[in-house]
Amino acid sequence: MIKQCMTTQVYAVSADEPISRARNLMLKHDIGRLIVIGEENNPVGIVTKKDITKRLAQAEPTWRRRPIDNIPVSLVMTENLLNIHQEATAAQAAEIMLENEISGLPVIKKDNDDEKLVGIITKHDLIRHYSTKEYITKVKDVMDTYVVTVNIHHTIDHALYEMNENNVNVIVVLTEGNKPAGVISRDNLAFTELTDADGNVYGREVKMARRDVAAGMKKYRYIREMPLVAEDVMTPLNKTISGNERVVDAAKVMSTIGTKSLIVIDDEIVGILRADNILNEIKKQT
Repeated sequence: MIKQCMTTQVYAVSADEPISRARNLMLKHDIGRLIVIGEENNPVGIVTKKDITKRLAQAEPTWRRRPIDNIPVSLVMTENLLNIHQEATAAQAAEIMLENEISGLPVIKKDNDDEKLVGIITKHDLIRHYSTKEYITKVKDVMDTYVVTVNIHHTIDHALYEMNENNVNVIVVLTEGNKPAGVISRDNLAFTELTDADGNVYGREVKMARRDVAAGMKKYRYIREMPLVAEDVMTPLNKTISGNERVVDAAKVMSTIGTKSLIVIDDEIVGILRADNILNEIKKQT
């Protein structure tokens, strides 16, 4: 049942509080979503890192011109909150998340004639729950074989374009020799400072050396002409998995290091195991 694997600690923010408050809570507690409460302390919505990033990246809304401290959470949150009863099953939670393309559900219980918020269930909670099982399904049988890649020198704009064009949340960053070096996910980019106050994409300073005379001392000057590239924002690839390993073992790794995906390598990249692949397995269980 959900009550056996949900997280009982629920962090909340008021609808009229600024986005900066929500952002700071997420960073402080290393979480990706907050329940939004209304005037009577009842849940009225949910706000995630993706919500904040997506809305602030839009081109024209008038509130984008205001400092983040002045933008209320109510302008970026998702309303019409879906929830799940604490007596529901993990399979039911997985099905709701997959069908609605969401990664978390508030958990409620009946309190007389009212509904009381008692926790939250996320993809990470379901993956952790699945990792305690003894299923023998292999990674290669459930992984995605289509992996989107970029080069370490590709710009962030190009990486985001590839994500959007291929409708994926994770891409693999390759070295010049086509070896996997790291990954970029939407979660990684959610709070990365990519633009300045005027909306211009940051560049990186390149150190240039020169000598006034052939044997003279090196003098340095800095130019700021190169945009940020994939190598600057990727998460180094410090853990992968084989296609012949069990999905439950992959789930243990994902739960331990707090990731939503693992690159599958058998001599070369053969696929990617995503949280949704595991949720599909959970959905099959009764």
